[in-house]
Amino acid sequence: MKRLFILFLLFALHSHRVPAQHSFAKWTIHFSYFSTDMVEESPQKVYAVAEGALFSYGKEDRSIETYDKKNGLSDCEIRFIRYNKQTKSLLIIYRNGHIDLLKENGIVNIPDLYTNTSIRNKEVNAVFIHNEYAYISTAFGIIALDMNREEIPETYHLSVNTTSCCIIGQSIYAATADGILQGEMTDNLLDRNNWKTYALSTSLFDTKAVNDLFVFDGTLCFFVKNRGIYYMNNQTATTLLSNNTLSAVKLTNDRLIAIAPSRFYLFPNIKDYDLVTDISINDISSYTNDTYWIAEGSNGLKQIAKGSTGAYGTITESILLNGPRINSPYKMICTPSKLYVIAGGKTASGVRFGLSGMLMMYDYEKWTFIDHTPAMEAFGMQIRDYLSIAIHPDDPENLFISSFGEGVVEFKNNLPVQLYNYKNSALQTILKDNLHYHFIDGLCYDKQGNLWMTNSEVSHAIKVLDKEGQWHSLFVESLDTKYTINDILITADNYKWINIPRVTSGIAILDDKGTLDDPDDTSVFYNSFKDTDGNDFSSTGYTCMAEDKNNYVWVGTNRGPVCFMNPSRAFDTSNFRCSRIKLTNDEGSLYYFLDNVRITCITVDSGNRKWIGTESNGVYVLNESNDGIVYEFNTTNSPLLSDHIYSIATNNQTGEVFIGTDKGLVSYKGDATEGKPDFSDVYVFPNPVRPEFDEHVTITGLMDNTQVKITDLNGNIIYQTKSTGGQVTWNVRNRSGNRVASGVYLVLGATENSSESVVTKIAVVN
Repeated sequence: MKRLFILFLLFALHSHRVPAQHSFAKWTIHFSYFSTDMVEESPQKVYAVAEGALFSYGKEDRSIETYDKKNGLSDCEIRFIRYNKQTKSLLIIYRNGHIDLLKENGIVNIPDLYTNTSIRNKEVNAVFIHNEYAYISTAFGIIALDMNREEIPETYHLSVNTTSCCIIGQSIYAATADGILQGEMTDNLLDRNNWKTYALSTSLFDTKAVNDLFVFDGTLCFFVKNRGIYYMNNQTATTLLSNNTLSAVKLTNDRLIAIAPSRFYLFPNIKDYDLVTDISINDISSYTNDTYWIAEGSNGLKQIAKGSTGAYGTITESILLNGPRINSPYKMICTPSKLYVIAGGKTASGVRFGLSGMLMMYDYEKWTFIDHTPAMEAFGMQIRDYLSIAIHPDDPENLFISSFGEGVVEFKNNLPVQLYNYKNSALQTILKDNLHYHFIDGLCYDKQGNLWMTNSEVSHAIKVLDKEGQWHSLFVESLDTKYTINDILITADNYKWINIPRVTSGIAILDDKGTLDDPDDTSVFYNSFKDTDGNDFSSTGYTCMAEDKNNYVWVGTNRGPVCFMNPSRAFDTSNFRCSRIKLTNDEGSLYYFLDNVRITCITVDSGNRKWIGTESNGVYVLNESNDGIVYEFNTTNSPLLSDHIYSIATNNQTGEVFIGTDKGLVSYKGDATEGKPDFSDVYVFPNPVRPEFDEHVTITGLMDNTQVKITDLNGNIIYQTKSTGGQVTWNVRNRSGNRVASGVYLVLGATENSSESVVTKIAVVN
């Protein structure tokens, strides 16, 4: 093969090695592993991809290992995996073009395709392993990746969608949308003119429709999906297997596998085959003769083998990993005992996702879920696109979930018990007698136990299910027939803030005077504001709302966040002001925080810090005093799966923060917990602090805003800070930045109007 390094035709020869044990200790990635769809084997491990996430099973010790951005992978949403026996490495290709090599000594990233801005369509169609090379068929041609040298020496730009390729002798064949192309490895294949049309005259199939080219039993073969498999015989094509249900073929351990629904055909040679039936199969792999690992979708990963009678049977029970049902954490609510996640939703432009209603629950150890099936059986219809969730204040097993179409579903003890729509409630549909056009959102409870919600594109946009089970419809003039009315925020002064994110975007504020009757209600609507500097502020997207511990109201917009420090003045329209947060950059100049960035969600933690999710910039955490950034998380500096944030929820008991993205869910072990009424429940972990521990010690169970000092036994101050809610952390270092000596250290705590006292002790061992 010629190594012609012509710059304008080649990717930059660049790879980046990541240590296999690279760790982000405070992060947890909550991938869905519900449905396995790819499997590959090495001598020691079975690798599988489920819902785009990678895990392995140890053949000898039966260990399970997951792989993600925490331990070195470059991305998520895996498109292909292939194991190369010669280089002893696993090729991992992601949907966005990133490529990783999982090797015995670490993970190597090859970013060339991902970073190449001249290639718009980076879709990968197939991978062919040949010696140390992986030939990657793409929408524009073929990438030749040297898995041993960890580089891309050649790229064949065929300027046509290439579905697969293979090599026989010195000839390379490519299946393309223009037909089958042939080139000689001794030629300069970087020159498109050296690729010729492979003349194949056959009436069995259209050469432009070939999905896979491969070499089996020394013969060039062709696969046409939902039609059959063919091979070259005396210069013409001959049918190997005709079947209009075939979905894929795979070569593994010198066997050809043809996959169809609930069965597969196993060819040891071009003349014979075994038929294995009554089995779910998405993919298959074999490293040892007559033993096969199968990706069975929702049935997990299973091993089968050929028995003495010639029949295939299971020798390893299904391997299933626990996790969310799907990677779509659209909205979340945290309680001390459980995280609730709903999958569904709509885009920023108001288009529904079309996802079947899914409720996922995490008890901080194990995931469970309720899919659309129970609701279908109970109500005789499919519920789609959950938008909001509310938990009954007196009964945590009683949930309400709104749908962007089908109304509101009530759950009790994890079972759907009622579907509210125009037939049995005050909810309105925008199409008469149509059960699929109730646009309901914004579920939330008030202090009296009444359930509030928004009902878009109808006359009475606010609906309330009171604590007695009676329905009420409230008319708010500014919300009359408005599109995609979003959330309701009930503030400390009992005002209801309602946001409209698009079309007639704005904020409506309702004072219902403590009753659920229209006559005494007053409301006001803003689509623009004056800020505290006297400048006009308007937005075409008011996207989310939150109230902090100072009773300030935060509103996310497509121009950044704004804050209302006097929300009780909302009805004084001539004097109502918003504040735009100003921070100081490295040069000492003031700038507007997240100016012109679309905000998707805002959550306030126990330390009164604002966790702000954005549409394309990740997550920002604003400090309690709103004058500094505590954290900035994105895909380049954290295991965050995507910079497009759907939702954020905090567990105020533990400080853990859950971040939902358009590619899945992660959590961060934060340091803000709810303050305690006294110091009776203070504890430190870990304690003692041993030599191998190089993280932060956590001191929790403190009162709100406790002034904390850590001293040695002689009273010398080692470290001091103020608690974030009821918790502080310490890096076990002194003011000079050095790890403290072995010994016992005192933690002293003080709040306003209280004297300093010994709260607890920390033992450090070096």
